[in-house]
Amino acid sequence: MTVKNVLIVAIVALIAVAAGIMIIFAPGETEPTPGMIVPVQKVPTPDEMKALAAEIAGQIDGDALAALKPGDENTPAYIAIHDRLNTFRSANPEIVYISTMRRAENGTEHVVDADYGSAGAYAIGGGYHAADPETPYLAGFEEPFAEVYSAVYGYAPVKNAGGAGVGLVCIEPNGSIGQERLEALAVEIAGKIDGDAMAALKPGDENTSGYIAIRDQLEAFRTTNPEIAYVYTMRKAGNVTEYVVDADYGSDDGVAIGEGYTLTDLDTVLLAGFEGPTAEIYSLICGYAPIRDATGASIGMAAIEAGSPITQERLKALAVEAADEIDGTAMAALKPGDENTPAYISIRDRLDAFRDANPGVVYVYTMRKTENATEYAVDADYGNGYAPAIGYVYVPTEEDVAFLAGFEEPSAEPGFYTDEWGNETATILTGYAPVRDATGAVVGLVGVDVGFVHKP
Repeated sequence: MTVKNVLIVAIVALIAVAAGIMIIFAPGETEPTPGMIVPVQKVPTPDEMKALAAEIAGQIDGDALAALKPGDENTPAYIAIHDRLNTFRSANPEIVYISTMRRAENGTEHVVDADYGSAGAYAIGGGYHAADPETPYLAGFEEPFAEVYSAVYGYAPVKNAGGAGVGLVCIEPNGSIGQERLEALAVEIAGKIDGDAMAALKPGDENTSGYIAIRDQLEAFRTTNPEIAYVYTMRKAGNVTEYVVDADYGSDDGVAIGEGYTLTDLDTVLLAGFEGPTAEIYSLICGYAPIRDATGASIGMAAIEAGSPITQERLKALAVEAADEIDGTAMAALKPGDENTPAYISIRDRLDAFRDANPGVVYVYTMRKTENATEYAVDADYGNGYAPAIGYVYVPTEEDVAFLAGFEEPSAEPGFYTDEWGNETATILTGYAPVRDATGAVVGLVGVDVGFVHKP
């Protein structure tokens, strides 16, 4: 008898990470062809995040958590909670971070961090935050709570005298700013940093002249550009990145040399910043819920986070999804003055529900072409503030390439930008997709703006 050894290779999934989005292809499927719109990975809604936070909070032994003190990280009680948090995260892959917190004097501190043992994770008592009593997330100590936090980051490589990259600089603005401007600022400050001196810094060098010179340079740059809230440098260290020089070192917000940040599949834009200037808008959906002891008293809270990088592909996919929900025949028939008709209200409410179901979406609206321009049709915000009525005219300019393309196929603006409407200023990235009637003819487009509105 001849025995033939057969090697059976089971391809369970092909995982492609592109533009910050992880796409999983089932057996037999292939990568998308160029131009193909891949269904967007859904991000949990605030209500879903509250439910998830409440679920894990209910699984934690509150009495054991309350008894933990600094140095107990290797005790059975700590390990049991730590393992439970990680099991929960594994069962809910949309969660990128999970931890427990408790009140400490006038603020909060971490207790059990699911990432403890890896770079950047908190030990018991770490991450103290002197919280204002009105800080929203503190509500999580009493009942499930969720919030969406969005931020903008700009990156540029820091090079040594030989032109080799030794790290990057990161800028976080505190106001409205466009992508082109943010990238230019990152390049400007990166070009001023002594890369050789930065590369030589090691933990404990925070008081050396080499460190102080770079820190002062970062601080002076921030002072000259008041739209910058934070500026710091990072470098690669094995499978993680680590902070090097932070303009805020010495304050509660500053980090020391060598404090790590563990990379995830969502960090493609940050990694690209080691090679060339990049920028991104990033939304974080946070959920909190109280952890209770055996008597039912709140002794802490569970905190979970889900990340949502805002990319062109994500925007196009969202726009396609929104367009598919719109009755194009009804939209095409709308005329000025129809804002209170059932047809208008139905489309407006559908757009509003779409926004609620997709954290990070700030505006969503439909438009259509006129003889020499374009006009608004239905705006999710109509009746609330400065939203345009049917027929409000917008005349495209030569810069509106992506916008006009959206009447034919899914498209997205090449970078994020700032926009003003009424008394609001927003930093957004916009995606478009055509809206079709019952025959398949294009009757307009839907615009989806993702980002955040700046508080006055």
